[in-house]
Amino acid sequence: MTDNLFPPLEFKRLVIDSTLTSGYQIKSADINGDSLPDLIAVSTSLPEIYWYENPTWKKQILDAGTQANIDLAPHDIDGDQDIDLAIASGFSLGNSISGGYIHWLENIDFGRSWKIHFIDSIPTSHRLRWADLDGDGKDELVNLPIIGKGAKSSDYDTPVQFCYYTIPINPVDDHWKKWIIDSSLHMAHGMQLVQWPESTKWSGLTASFEGVNLFTSNVRSEELIWKKIQLGEGQKGIRPKIGSSEVGLGSLNSGDTPFLATIEPWHGDKVVVYYPRTGEELWQREIIDTTFRDGHALLCADLDQDGYDEIIAGHRGLGYNLYFFRFDLKTQNWNRHDLDRGGMSAAGLCLLDFNADGYLDIAACGSATHNVVLYVNQR
Repeated sequence: MTDNLFPPLEFKRLVIDSTLTSGYQIKSADINGDSLPDLIAVSTSLPEIYWYENPTWKKQILDAGTQANIDLAPHDIDGDQDIDLAIASGFSLGNSISGGYIHWLENIDFGRSWKIHFIDSIPTSHRLRWADLDGDGKDELVNLPIIGKGAKSSDYDTPVQFCYYTIPINPVDDHWKKWIIDSSLHMAHGMQLVQWPESTKWSGLTASFEGVNLFTSNVRSEELIWKKIQLGEGQKGIRPKIGSSEVGLGSLNSGDTPFLATIEPWHGDKVVVYYPRTGEELWQREIIDTTFRDGHALLCADLDQDGYDEIIAGHRGLGYNLYFFRFDLKTQNWNRHDLDRGGMSAAGLCLLDFNADGYLDIAACGSATHNVVLYVNQR
């Protein structure tokens, strides 16, 4: 089916790794300093972290000595012009009392060796992101645990400690100061840091039992004061199958019309789009798909540069499907297209322009399918 009277959007499937057991998250960064974006992946069942060298995609082992790795966030932490990694490990949803270790891995000699440094420990630390929250020209590390300390299934009624860390002058030896953003969310599974429309500041979007919330900040002395605004209430029901699980910010008509895309409820079966309403009202909720099994990965991006963002979303459960949704100007509906039918139990997604052709490509790692796949944009 052709959307928007524009040519079809097509991708070439390139298998990078077919042996990554229980892959969970994948990120892109230039690890070896050759100006090409590489891929880095973590598995919940393997201690090793792997990075794949562009353009050969040679698999490199990064053994940091961690276990139960759940997320990573690339950044030049020590300012030496190479990419280091922040990593969350020691994850177990069944253990909200201990674990949740946050380390940073110092890149020694452009990916040939690494040194691990401790930052903090918050049980069930689950999502890590970098952004310059306070506008000082230096990025902060944001940490969103999935459940609060001591929380138990299935109510998970202890709130999450949503926080961030500032990089100290000496990140190896100095203490990383922690700042609290919020302590009111429950089962906070998804997070994106975004530049909100008509704002130059970075804001946080979260997907939790409380649906979708936007966190904006103002500077008071050295401390950021955060405001929480609920945009969508998510799916109603009985815990734990309520709220929102993943969230992304997109736009239509070259940025004139923002929208939110989510997977709902937690690890749910639905892809949902929210559109803004006037005033302080919750955004209008539209369900665009109800076929997911254990929905887990979602991003928004303009893949064909037509001014309208697509939604990329997949599920880990049987079927193992990864799709993109494209907005149809004629019908004003979202049309679903196969990106990978049956071959990707998408746990994590990232975007990169691996061949510098000006169009974004998609990388995914599959938990049940045990693979890393690059979907090469054919535009």
